[in-house]
Amino acid sequence: MTELATPSAPWLALAGGLGFFLLGLELLTDGLRLAAGPNLQRLLSRATDTRWRGLGTGILITALVQSSSLVTFATIGFVNAGLLTLHQSLWVIFGANIGTTVTGWLVTLVGFEWALESWALPLVAVGAFSHLTGKNTRRGALGLALAGFGLLITAIDLLKSGLGVPLRT
Repeated sequence: MTELATPSAPWLALAGGLGFFLLGLELLTDGLRLAAGPNLQRLLSRATDTRWRGLGTGILITALVQSSSLVTFATIGFVNAGLLTLHQSLWVIFGANIGTTVTGWLVTLVGFEWALESWALPLVAVGAFSHLTGKNTRRGALGLALAGFGLLITAIDLLKSGLGVPLRT
């Protein structure tokens, strides 16, 4: 992803990454708030109603997306949208941190790693198209959340490049 547009000055990547991060978090939160019908709220509530379920949910989702940062940011978005309580979110974030370790072991043992960064721009495109063609519908709201999620992935990649953190190949 960083081949796309890594500025020559690291501070530009940091500034752009921070802007994408804030915009992505706002879009994700607004989309989730608009789409949060009773079904989504019930699903999140069931997945995090006990400490162990919250922990397991964090581990599972982190193992699937291979990024505890994204799980943490999405969890913050859920709290901001009023879909999770602070107590529920803490256990999901604890699980995300454990999930990072599990993911590392799985990658080491199995050799499989999924580059989520390669999906960032398609997520933004699909999300924006869904939002623009589905104004005032649940599909449009989910599109907004999806575009925000793609921007968060892009932001993390830009921030890593601006900070000089080695990227996966």
